[in-house]
Amino acid sequence: MSKENIEITKRAYEKLQRNDIDGFLKYVDPEVEWHSLILEIEGVFRGHDGVRRWWREITSVFPDWQPSIVEVRDLGDWVLIHARGMGRGAASGVGIEDDFWQVGLIADGRIVWYGAFRNERDALEAAGLSE
Repeated sequence: MSKENIEITKRAYEKLQRNDIDGFLKYVDPEVEWHSLILEIEGVFRGHDGVRRWWREITSVFPDWQPSIVEVRDLGDWVLIHARGMGRGAASGVGIEDDFWQVGLIADGRIVWYGAFRNERDALEAAGLSE
């Protein structure tokens, strides 16, 4: 199952990179709990409507937002992602490039819980996997 979870993660990322939120949501449980950590878009979003709102808010602030995977690790039912996001502010034009960590709990082929964090330690702790 773990190799499948890594593939699900990669395919979901590909959808976001293409700005295909509908395709992305095929990998997200309708009751997902989604914890964001992107500047003005910090907070908890729930369900598909919440994830849609999260994506709209990100792309309104950074219209060319481009998330990418630096590394993804299998942690059983969880995946740990070292990610990088790049984009330019819609109002300022200022570019950002930010590394962050994500954990996702995957059940029945869908992300049921997601969180983004500033460092690996906090991500692992949120998943109950800290050392």
